[in-house]
Amino acid sequence: MRNNWNYKMLLMCVFFFVGSTTIDKLAAQRVVTTITYQSFYDGLSPYGIWIDYPGYGHVWHPSVDGNFRPYFTNGYWDYSVDGWIWVSNYSWGWAPFHYGRWLYDDLYGWLWIPGYEWSPAWVIWGDVDDYYAWAPLMPSVNVVVWYGTWRPPVIYWNVVNHIYIYDRDISNRGRSNLDDRFTSRIRINNNYATTRYHNQYYAKGPEVNEVENYINRKIAPVSLREVKKIAPTTRDRDELQVYRPRINNPEPRTYRSIDGVSPNPVRYNTDKLNTDRIQQNRNVQQLPVRKSTENRPTNKAIRSKRSN
Repeated sequence: MRNNWNYKMLLMCVFFFVGSTTIDKLAAQRVVTTITYQSFYDGLSPYGIWIDYPGYGHVWHPSVDGNFRPYFTNGYWDYSVDGWIWVSNYSWGWAPFHYGRWLYDDLYGWLWIPGYEWSPAWVIWGDVDDYYAWAPLMPSVNVVVWYGTWRPPVIYWNVVNHIYIYDRDISNRGRSNLDDRFTSRIRINNNYATTRYHNQYYAKGPEVNEVENYINRKIAPVSLREVKKIAPTTRDRDELQVYRPRINNPEPRTYRSIDGVSPNPVRYNTDKLNTDRIQQNRNVQQLPVRKSTENRPTNKAIRSKRSN
């Protein structure tokens, strides 16, 4: 009887240990990293310039040479359990391609407007002839509310042949010489999902079985594993390691201000495009520098204060 009692106690201890370990793992998976806009301001400042832009507040201009295009330059599309996700090769790509919106200004080029909600990509998807097409969403554009009514200007569209959508060198596969006659025929994709915090709609992109038929291979969706520190999105076998903290709102410590100069955002195809990338960078550099008047603590200081 004594041995039987000891055996039962041993089983109970093992069950308790395994159960508590499983609970701990599940709890760890639910841990949510939370940051503020200050993390955007501080984290992106080494890679670009913040500008106080009329109507949108602080926007970010990436210091990238050449013909930079969001969701096209230096990255690729991968297929995840949440839909098509943009995987950027830029070290700062965790933020501007998964939060907020992009705006093209003829004087200053591409500008990123911060946002609170994470998604695999804030774009609108479409299809025309033998091509897939996608364009970054402008501020205040909701892919469902605006479905069938908002047409991105030509400068916003990226277009590749169906067979190249899963290509890791996609920036060298794009169709050039786009015009309004071509982009006006793009059929907008209505395959949507919602974000996990505020149920905002985002476009999932083309159906994976359709893409498989075009590229003549199977695509296994990757799972998303969250990391707790700022890092580029990287793939490890069948999962993508993503940094997607919850955003809680200071201002950049230094930024440029558009004083006395009217911005020239491109919203419609009738808006003029006159400025090349080199001149746009010069225009940004020539804007007057401003410093924040608010003495806000950094995330590190906040953590230090809480630990005391």
